Amino acid sequence: MEYRDNRYFTNDFSYERYLLSTEEVMGCIDEAVREGKAYSLARFGHAEIAELRIFPDFYNGMTYYRRYNGLAEQNIRAELIKAFTSATTVGLLSTGENASGAEYSKKAFVDLGLGFYTICSAWVTHHMTRLPQFWDWMKQYRVILAGRRAEEAAPVFRANGVTVVDTVNLEGYEQLETAYTQLYSNKEWQIAIIAAGIPATLLAPRLANDTGKVALDFGHALDLTIDGQDGFDFEALVRNLR
Repeated sequence: MEYRDNRYFTNDFSYERYLLSTEEVMGCIDEAVREGKAYSLARFGHAEIAELRIFPDFYNGMTYYRRYNGLAEQNIRAELIKAFTSATTVGLLSTGENASGAEYSKKAFVDLGLGFYTICSAWVTHHMTRLPQFWDWMKQYRVILAGRRAEEAAPVFRANGVTVVDTVNLEGYEQLETAYTQLYSNKEWQIAIIAAGIPATLLAPRLANDTGKVALDFGHALDLTIDGQDGFDFEALVRNLR
């Protein structure tokens, strides 16, 4: 799905005034499920911007995290651009949350001539899990969990009253097609929650557009539901995969 009414990034264009709030993104999800429409969230944080390979120093600086981010030696620049242009909502780094990351992002989008349909914070799913109503909101939906911690997360979701219809393992890019097939074949879910690093960014728009359902690149928000807001340790998770 390519959107024709995109706004395009330019050097003098401030995209941050167009960022949807967390509640507005949740409203988009509600509407999509209610009306049976495809909706995807693909988040472009530091790892995704680095993998666009516009800035060699930035790309090389992320080498330590590539395995954790679900990659080996693949060049996925073209796939990331496709995900960006086919997602309903793209999560972006904002100046208020990460000034240097936002600057790299804007320069990359201008260089590539990219436009957007709707955008929000790259950390919107983190913000969702911190809302008091998060679990009550999730209870309305049948979800499928995908990622390296999907099976671990399922009991947490179920304990909070959420119907989890299945879990799909997704450790890295090499498993992307297998995970896609499993998710596509399952007809029971309404929302796919995918937490698998960069493969989640690539998978969410494709899955949503092919199924007509909601697919969310959920990121570390899934870790937050498992480990708790105070127990989440990003660097420890990275070290465990080294």
